[in-house]
Amino acid sequence: MFLTTLAMTAALVQADASALLENALQISSSQGTYVTYFNADGTYATNIGISGTWQVQGSEICVVRSTGESGCAPLQDGVALGDTWQGTNAATGETVTYTIVPRES
Repeated sequence: MFLTTLAMTAALVQADASALLENALQISSSQGTYVTYFNADGTYATNIGISGTWQVQGSEICVVRSTGESGCAPLQDGVALGDTWQGTNAATGETVTYTIVPRES
């Protein structure tokens, strides 16, 4: 019972990634802009040739590139198409802007 309660509590504090699956995530910084497409099977790909796996950990979305680099970024709960928020790139300290954009077929 304790483990079930613990698992249910963990699920409740997870940010909702459904907007990322239905749409795409545009990532902008002073170095440029690219779009990430998240898939329900836990994989992702970008329009600049980066791919790997992803998962939500609490209020962050964490990725592991196919080349081995990994990192997490803030994921706002309840985001929808057009929503924008900012975070800090852990590797550079630079401010990054995230925007939910339409998913292209």
